[in-house]
Amino acid sequence: MGNYAVIGYPISHTLSPLIHNANFEAKGTDDNYTALSVHPNHLLHIRDLIATKELSGFNVTIPHKEAIISYLDAVDEDAQKIGAVNTVSVDGDILTGHNTDITGYMHAFLDAFGQAARRVLIIGAGGAAKAVHRAHANNGDDVTIAARRMESFEQFKADDFKPMLISDITGAEEFDAIINATPVGMKGEDLLKEMDIPETLVSGSAVGVDLIYKPQKTKFLEYFPDGHYMNGMPMLVHQAMDAYGIWTGEKGDYEAVNKKYEDYIGGKS
Repeated sequence: MGNYAVIGYPISHTLSPLIHNANFEAKGTDDNYTALSVHPNHLLHIRDLIATKELSGFNVTIPHKEAIISYLDAVDEDAQKIGAVNTVSVDGDILTGHNTDITGYMHAFLDAFGQAARRVLIIGAGGAAKAVHRAHANNGDDVTIAARRMESFEQFKADDFKPMLISDITGAEEFDAIINATPVGMKGEDLLKEMDIPETLVSGSAVGVDLIYKPQKTKFLEYFPDGHYMNGMPMLVHQAMDAYGIWTGEKGDYEAVNKKYEDYIGGKS
């Protein structure tokens, strides 16, 4: 039996136990996954926590994705490039950091829209944007990132994208994919209206992605026709299944996990 967890602070909002335990159930294993509240001041005791809980691996969420790196023995290349870790493998005393937000997002995107060379606009320049940028850059896409301030781009460790100010978006630009990597929309706001982005930015052929998964369809996604948009839930499930693969070397049961989530949402609505 393997013991796994997600660490964060606060942690009550996380859906990770629902997702991972649904996968364990579908796989017929005795593995267990829990959420552990770890105050930032206590992160330095992470090895004691691993020993106490007998963890075989764990996920990392806000606010620890960057800080955890100081306590690891190794970090994979993509996680180094964005300076953030969301998955840690435990091999004896060796802790290795990974970022399955990158791979999980790309798996979800390609499942939804297929492989093609795309001109991509990412709105927002925070941690989520870093993962999405790295995914599309690795895929060979032409990436533009739009932020409110040019200083926001100073935190990026790579320059394989075009920076622009949100205020400079005219609506005449041509993009094949537009991704909302900001929290705008979680409370029912309209991203384009809130940021004064012309609606003409969304062309008939463009696809839209919102990393928000609650609500399931934000006002931003309403600008795109059926079959041309995706919310953040597929990414969330895929990143979890990628973490499971890192920990066990096995493939997770995406379909079973997705059904469990849909049942959960149905029961809450």
